[in-house]
Amino acid sequence: MTKKTWGAATAAFFMGLAAVAPGWAQSEQTEAIAAEQRLLGSDDEEARTRDLLPFTRALGASGTVNGSLADSATAAGVPRAAMLEALQALDAAAGSRAPQDGDAFYVRWEQTYSIDGHPTGVGRVLWLELRTESGATTALHRFRPRDGGEQFFLAGGEAATPPDVALPIENIAISSRFGFRADPLSAHGRAAMGPLPLPQGQHETAAIVAAAVARAHARTGARAGTAPATRSFAGFGPRLFMHEGVDFAVPQGTPIHAASDGVVSEARHNGGYGNYIRIEHADGVATAYGHLSRFAPGLKPGARVMRGELVGFSGNTGRSTGPHLHFEVLADGKPVDPLLHAAIAQLAGIDLEQFARQVTARERERDSEAAVAAQ
Repeated sequence: MTKKTWGAATAAFFMGLAAVAPGWAQSEQTEAIAAEQRLLGSDDEEARTRDLLPFTRALGASGTVNGSLADSATAAGVPRAAMLEALQALDAAAGSRAPQDGDAFYVRWEQTYSIDGHPTGVGRVLWLELRTESGATTALHRFRPRDGGEQFFLAGGEAATPPDVALPIENIAISSRFGFRADPLSAHGRAAMGPLPLPQGQHETAAIVAAAVARAHARTGARAGTAPATRSFAGFGPRLFMHEGVDFAVPQGTPIHAASDGVVSEARHNGGYGNYIRIEHADGVATAYGHLSRFAPGLKPGARVMRGELVGFSGNTGRSTGPHLHFEVLADGKPVDPLLHAAIAQLAGIDLEQFARQVTARERERDSEAAVAAQ
């Protein structure tokens, strides 16, 4: 091969290498990006995952009762299982009558669907309206108050299903919940009123801790050749005690109502509770009301009271940092969380305002859908 031929071949080789290099580099970069995405996830992974998640849709159906409301709603497309809770609430609603042939109904429910469009789980009725031929209307709306469980309420804010145990005030503003908490009173107030009882089960723990501290002091004193210093053991944080009820922040003199039908067993001044009422109800349930300013006229042990009846007025008596109501629910003599065992009988205040806005928005949405369907 001549020098000229060799030079030409060499030039061709390097020109070919230059042409291949970009493709090779791009392939390496692609593999690196793929490895990074496998390790850390891609930029659009969240969006792609969201597209695969179930979704929820609100649907509406209307019709006329023919036979039973349950069968008529099912024929209109409402899942039968979704209607069960609403039908029970309608049956329990005060003043409502059984649905009759010819009554018009509207049901709005919420249903979850899988990515391929199949319904999953049991749907939830959001609201149900029943209108008689004479024009009388009963409407149930699902609503969750700020403090309380989700339930059905009538259009005026009354609980569709009257609770067995109702919260004793109308405007609910919780200042302290059920459970362990630090003593809200100052050290001076704590000393003046005497020590608080330790929660059940902590006496033994406190004794063990005190004994351990005493042994540690004894060892320190023996090593130093002096008597151990005497001091109290404060623990590693604020002293906690069991708050066996819930506190509602209410102005002085707020009316307090019986949470359920029952018999008054106590109406007296009761130490740290101040002016105190206890009412015995059915099935081993009792309710207690503390820090009252005064009792309702004529209230005394042995008196029978009805749910919602006035029993006293809120105050600031006993061990209290300010006007409020301390409310307890006891099952077989043991305190339980009132917010899990009592419900709201009538919405009021901010809850009622939010509920009214929700009702208005739902009715507007229903009317808009009807107008579109009529076109």
